[in-house]
Amino acid sequence: MDLLIENARLLGLEGPYQISITDGKISSIGKQAVQGVGNTAIDAKGNLVLPTFIEPHIHLDKVLLSEKLSEASSVSEARQMVREAKSHFTVGDVRERIERVVPLAIDRGVTVIRSHIDVDPYARTASLEAALEVQRKYSGIVDFQFVAFPQEGLIKNSEVLGFLQRALDMGARIVGGLPEAETNEENSKKHLEILFSLAKERDLDLDVHCDVLPNLKNIEYLATLVLKNHYEARTTVDHLIALSYYEEEFAKIVIEMIRSASINVISNPCTMMSSGKTERPPNGRGITRVKELVNAGVNVAFGSDNIVDPYNPFGDFNPLSNAFLLAYGAQMSSLSDIERVIRMPTFSSAKILGLRNYGLDVGCDADLNVFNVSKPRDLLRFHSKPRYVIKRGGVLVQNETRTTRSY
Repeated sequence: MDLLIENARLLGLEGPYQISITDGKISSIGKQAVQGVGNTAIDAKGNLVLPTFIEPHIHLDKVLLSEKLSEASSVSEARQMVREAKSHFTVGDVRERIERVVPLAIDRGVTVIRSHIDVDPYARTASLEAALEVQRKYSGIVDFQFVAFPQEGLIKNSEVLGFLQRALDMGARIVGGLPEAETNEENSKKHLEILFSLAKERDLDLDVHCDVLPNLKNIEYLATLVLKNHYEARTTVDHLIALSYYEEEFAKIVIEMIRSASINVISNPCTMMSSGKTERPPNGRGITRVKELVNAGVNVAFGSDNIVDPYNPFGDFNPLSNAFLLAYGAQMSSLSDIERVIRMPTFSSAKILGLRNYGLDVGCDADLNVFNVSKPRDLLRFHSKPRYVIKRGGVLVQNETRTTRSY
């Protein structure tokens, strides 16, 4: 045994538990004290231990752009600003910005990241080249997945498909999309058809930005393509904000379509809560119908989306800050709801990313976070860093907090 975590509380279970780790794997877990402690022991002190946090949706190629660009007043303006900025991207510039935020993720217990990377005539493949260099640098510390993302459309710009295929050849392993980037509904459908054809040809999963703006209904056609192509459980849709604007009866029909097709859904509250600021009151909350989807049995997670770029002036790579926002925005405030929210950056995201050996069972990878609080509610109340961040049984980060009061 290489590491023992004593007196741990596990989500939804009465403790304390003892977690033994050998050769980077969980070798035993139970309530009985473990004899023969190995090299290191950590006393969790009755506090929560969770599997590592997963970031299922971020745009690493755009992080920190607002250090040079101003904040946008709308999603459309942000897209235009980023489009212009991408023409000046270099491998070195993108790599430097990514490397400045990855340590933030690790400090906050995030050691698995799925990032969308723009590939088009503006960015070319410079951003992906930079992301792949970062992936090599952090090998064994952070596990990355990259989505080849044609943000500028596929039909209205004939060059993009070539860049998308090149990105998949280079090492991107998920096919991304944005059907609303096209000029009309017919071309949005063609966009989706190309994505499914490409994904099936290469046997890759799909992760598609869908219905980001309130007036769209691409999810209906996407769901029919999932069933037609037998891509159940292999397709994820992001944002899906328009669903919140549908009439109740129609929304129920669409949610059932999503459930029947086993489509995963990712909401992005910390960025998209500002997406309705140009609307007349009452302003939208910028998230999909999270609670209704979860109650229907849909696998739902949330992502950071953006960090300090024209879409989002903030962002610190902390899933618990994001969970705090989502719990408020989705009105998920009961104790059972809070536990469901906490499962989103852990087990729900692991399902989306197709992670094997993830979790808190014997044989799972020992990728764990040890916290300073014992109650799920307090994770969201204080959204503080984990006390220990553990990867493959080794301690990556120890966050110790000391408070001195004079009263």
